[in-house]
Amino acid sequence: MMPPETITSILHGSWAIQVLKSAVELGLFDGLSEGALTAAALAEKLGYPVKGVSLMLDSLVGMGLLERPDLASHQFGKPKERLDSPALYALSDCAAAYLVKESPLFMGMYLKQHDELDKMWRYLKDTVKSGEPVMHVNNDDKASEIFPHLAESIIPLNYAIAEDACRFVYDTVLCGESKPLKVLDVAAGSAVWSIPFARAHSGTTISALDFPAVLKVTERIAEKFEVRGSLNLLPGNWRDVEIEPQSYDVAILGHILHSEGYALSEKLLAYCFDLLRPGGTLIIAEFFANRNRTAPLHPLMFGLNMYLATSDGCIFSIEELSEMALRTGFNRVIRHNSVDYVSPLLFAVK
Repeated sequence: MMPPETITSILHGSWAIQVLKSAVELGLFDGLSEGALTAAALAEKLGYPVKGVSLMLDSLVGMGLLERPDLASHQFGKPKERLDSPALYALSDCAAAYLVKESPLFMGMYLKQHDELDKMWRYLKDTVKSGEPVMHVNNDDKASEIFPHLAESIIPLNYAIAEDACRFVYDTVLCGESKPLKVLDVAAGSAVWSIPFARAHSGTTISALDFPAVLKVTERIAEKFEVRGSLNLLPGNWRDVEIEPQSYDVAILGHILHSEGYALSEKLLAYCFDLLRPGGTLIIAEFFANRNRTAPLHPLMFGLNMYLATSDGCIFSIEELSEMALRTGFNRVIRHNSVDYVSPLLFAVK
């Protein structure tokens, strides 16, 4: 018999959350933004006792969010000049991009959003017993209340993947052809999924379809990324917004299907199919479980997240959603395999 390390590692996950959030609130990442420092130097810079700072920094190294440049030469077989010299701590690339307040992709808003999600998850036992979700985010009024803040907070989570999706469409689907595109972003939120298309080609136009309250955020984010002139607003629920068929080259469903459920997801795929021109591409981003629902862990738990937050929300396997797209009429479905994202990308071509 082995000790219950699988269980304790799960329970200790709450420690890692507190280390991360506290490090951001204490300014540890900001304090290292100009270069590597010792724990003593960082503690003096921020005005904290050195012991706690040192322990926090060591934990952040173990979490992969900080690096130890003083060990770099030692790790490659070249001993440091002095093995007893103070440890140096530096930001990892990930921390520099997402955990420094001055970064355009700072995750501060998402960390606050995570607190709200944590409150919802405390009702998991009650929801399983009653079968009633904690909230109904797929209700129009509730969606208009929740999604403006959520849409902005998840920009850092999706922007790098969205840029990759744009490159894939141009390089693979369009075989390297550079041309302006008409892009429909359904349930656009911040338009994080479509903004890279506007930045890639000045002649591209984006139509952002979402609730009026959310589109106020969309406008502001488009201004921030200097693409407001490429943006058209389509206020409303996609179920009620009529658009001329075959109007778009690209349609985007960036994390929307999971809140709609199976039946409405198939209708939404058909909606996008009708709006695409022949040869057009539908980009789908989701958290995909395998067909047997045994892995990966995050999508499986995201299914519970949808159970807590929606009346009909669900998760899909890649096979299920690919088959659904083909039934809808799409000619082929391509999976982007070059990077193993937590949120994989599917491209359905008409």
